[in-house]
Amino acid sequence: MQLMLEYSASINWWVLEVFTAVWCFVLGSVIGSFLNVVIYRMPLGLSLSKPKSRCPMCETPISTRDNLPILGWLLLKGRCRNCQAPISIRYPIVEVLVGVFFLLLYWSLVYSGGRFLPYRFPNREWGAYQIIMGRTWDLIALYVYYCYLFVVVLAAAYIQFDRQTIPRRLLLWCFLFGILIGAFIPELHPVPAVISVQPDSVSVVLNEVVLTKTTYHSSLHWGVEKQTLITLGCGLVYGMIIGFLFTWPFLLQKEKSKCVFQPKTFFLLILIGLYLGWQQVITVGFLAAFCLACSELFSRNQRSEYYRLPASTFLVVALAMQMLLGKYLTVLSHDMETSFYLIFMGAQITAIPILTGFAQHIYHNREFQETLQDPIPFDETSTITS
Repeated sequence: MQLMLEYSASINWWVLEVFTAVWCFVLGSVIGSFLNVVIYRMPLGLSLSKPKSRCPMCETPISTRDNLPILGWLLLKGRCRNCQAPISIRYPIVEVLVGVFFLLLYWSLVYSGGRFLPYRFPNREWGAYQIIMGRTWDLIALYVYYCYLFVVVLAAAYIQFDRQTIPRRLLLWCFLFGILIGAFIPELHPVPAVISVQPDSVSVVLNEVVLTKTTYHSSLHWGVEKQTLITLGCGLVYGMIIGFLFTWPFLLQKEKSKCVFQPKTFFLLILIGLYLGWQQVITVGFLAAFCLACSELFSRNQRSEYYRLPASTFLVVALAMQMLLGKYLTVLSHDMETSFYLIFMGAQITAIPILTGFAQHIYHNREFQETLQDPIPFDETSTITS
């Protein structure tokens, strides 16, 4: 009898965990569906709520059953139900991307009890048990905080992919949310700007310190704290510094059209610094610059019309990696000696403008070679006839 009860309880927990994971994916896909509206309408200055979504060819409003994330596109086989005009595959791709990220972030942040967060001691339990017991409120708040930043940066990257300028109100709302909410909830900044380094022997010998390390961080504290304001301020300053070092080829170049960067990419790094802190924005900037340089190097022989990824695409990739695996990508001051830490961080900061400058050099050479290879149009009216 006891064995049956234990088996039934394990089945119930498994069902709950599967339901929670599916719910996170569905939530992400729904937000991704709304993000498609933002990407299309906001740069054009259109309302996000009116009119209802419709086919751009026949102007027929899309019914509710056809507007389901991912499933709607699959059931319609990628075509309008009324006029059979093709529907871009980009819409379900965005929905899948956001849904998968929401699911992975839930697993790495909430389900794991914060085990992938830098400078935070994880909860002792995994899975749905700690959620039911109310021991993950700080992680749930951080989950919402990170998800909002990710969808804004992803929307900005897609808008730049369409060769449009990122709307000011998209960045402004994200900035205000990060400042107002982040300043009043200290748990949204698990990596403080100033980390006090203590000898490792103290944490090993003293039982009281060990006990403090295994306590839960489930509660949320409302109020403005000095340390939180310092973390926000340092994140903003370093976001500006890394933003300049990352986009300097665009900021200092006169011909803005012949650049791998696009307007307002600089502000995305400011937002990343505000949300993640100065240590993590350095890592994101370095990873994005490295991926950008590698991408330009591998595609240097391809024509530019077939290679249109903006630099902000690599910011999305680096940001997702940092949010999911921050513990393994972020080096903090207590991880190594002070001198080695300064050298390591300085090397990352120095590498960012070098890598982006290298990427811009390859991009410029490719554009120049394509200009030389384009045939000169022949004007028949300019020929001399006898």
